[in-house]
Amino acid sequence: MARWDGIDEFIAVGEEGSFTAAAKVLGLSVAHISRHVTALEQRLNTQLLTRTTRKVVLTKEGEDFLHQAQHLQHAMDDATQQLATIQTIPKGKIKLTAPVMYGESFIMPLVHSFMQIHREVEVIATLTNEQENLLEGGYDLAIRLGHLKDSSLKARKLSQRRFIMCASAKYLSHFGEPHTVGELNNHQCLIGNSRYWRVNENGRDKHIKIAGRLACNSGWSLVDAAKKGLGIVQLPDYYIKNELKNGELIPILTTYQPKQEGVWGVYPPRQFVATNVRALLDYLLVGLS
Repeated sequence: MARWDGIDEFIAVGEEGSFTAAAKVLGLSVAHISRHVTALEQRLNTQLLTRTTRKVVLTKEGEDFLHQAQHLQHAMDDATQQLATIQTIPKGKIKLTAPVMYGESFIMPLVHSFMQIHREVEVIATLTNEQENLLEGGYDLAIRLGHLKDSSLKARKLSQRRFIMCASAKYLSHFGEPHTVGELNNHQCLIGNSRYWRVNENGRDKHIKIAGRLACNSGWSLVDAAKKGLGIVQLPDYYIKNELKNGELIPILTTYQPKQEGVWGVYPPRQFVATNVRALLDYLLVGLS
């Protein structure tokens, strides 16, 4: 039996002077109160109350025990309140990982702002395009782009991205604008990490093979190459947002644009998400919207 069993019931009886009043205060039945106080007396091997048909009176031992028990109850209340306060204030270490470019451009600036607000938060960030194992690496949070593979992890959608095919006006005026994905075979395509592009045809996403004379694993380099008229590029919208806005790059084959993908905050499947991690997820959600 837990050491605390019967303490709250006994304090209520001692303070209210009757089982009936104590039952009303605690929202319990009189039988429950009586049963737990009796069990407490048996556990302590001490009579705490003198019961008569008209009233309940504390024994000398009961008065002494009530005084000490009230201190215990207040200490428990204070500890509970302190814990509740701590749990609402982000503090402590967060170990996170994110893709290099997305992390540098979007995640870390928001993390830095978050740390300015919450001075007791520490962050250890690893930016890599390799998908780190969260459990083995001891990570509290990972930023993942696109379709999620590991269903054993918890995930929260923070934003979304679109893949857009585009080219400069200079390129299109010289080589013409393709109107079907099949026509890409007659064009210079700027190749990134993959020689396949995602397109949506007849309502279904699929991959098409592309070719060209420039391949580079840097999205920013491909943006520069596209602006200089070296070919058509397909990139996530956040790479080319400004270029599309100012007209340096022109979207093409928009009817073949693949479905949007998610930007996710992924974390281990723990029963409780740490306050600092939960607060950072909330902050990223607003910042990436």
